[in-house]
Amino acid sequence: MWPMTKLELKKIWRGKLPIYLFLGFVLLLFINHSAHSWSAYLVGKLGWITLIMGMMGFGVLNSWVFGREYQDETFKDLLALPISRNQIVGAKLIALISAEVALTLACAGWTVLMGKTLLQFGDLPKSGLASLFGHFALAMLVDMALACLYPLLASLSRGLLTPICAAFAVLLIGRLMAGTPSGHYFPWAVPLLAMGQFNSLNVVSWLLVLMVGVVSVLGTMYWWTYQDHTD
Repeated sequence: MWPMTKLELKKIWRGKLPIYLFLGFVLLLFINHSAHSWSAYLVGKLGWITLIMGMMGFGVLNSWVFGREYQDETFKDLLALPISRNQIVGAKLIALISAEVALTLACAGWTVLMGKTLLQFGDLPKSGLASLFGHFALAMLVDMALACLYPLLASLSRGLLTPICAAFAVLLIGRLMAGTPSGHYFPWAVPLLAMGQFNSLNVVSWLLVLMVGVVSVLGTMYWWTYQDHTD
C-alpha cells in the first residue's frame, strides 16, 4: 500500500546499499581523465580501484552484511535455523568474496571499456599488460583477505559504526605507510605496494596479510559460536 512508511523506505535503502555503493564507485571512475595513454590511464585507475574500492568499499560491504544483522535484529532469525553458526558465518563470507570478485571484474572491465570508447585510446598495449593486471588481481585478493576483519568488528560491536570507522582509518594509515620504508610490514599498505612497488614486498608481508585474514575468519566464527548471544 502506498505511501510506504519511513521504516519500509529505510529497509529498502539498506537492502540496496551494495548496489548504490558500486554505482557510486563506477561514477567516480569518470573523474580526473588527465591520462593520455593506456599505460598511465590503467596504472592510475587500477590503483585507484585498489585503494578506494578494495580497501574502503570491501570494508563497508563486509561491515554492512554482518552489522545489519544486529541493527535489524535479524540475527535472532539466523540463530533459530537448524544449522551451525560456523555454516552461517562461512556462507556469508563466501557470498561476500563472490560479490567482491564480481565487483572487481566489473570495475576492471568498465575501466577498459571506458578507455576504448569514451577516451578512445585505441587497442590495448601488449607489453606489460599481463603484469599490470596480475598485480591488480593480487592486490584485490589482498584487499579481500584484509576485509575479513570487518565482520569480526561488526560482530564484536554489534553494529556498523565501529567497522566502518576502522575501514576509513586503515585506508588513511595504509596510504601513509605505503610511502615509508617499513610500509611492507603494515598489511593494509600491501595492496598499494603490490600495485606500485611490488619488489619491496617480501614473505613477511604476505604472511602478515594471511594472518589477518585467518585470525579474522576464525575470530568471527568463534564469537558467533561461543561468545555471542549468551546474555
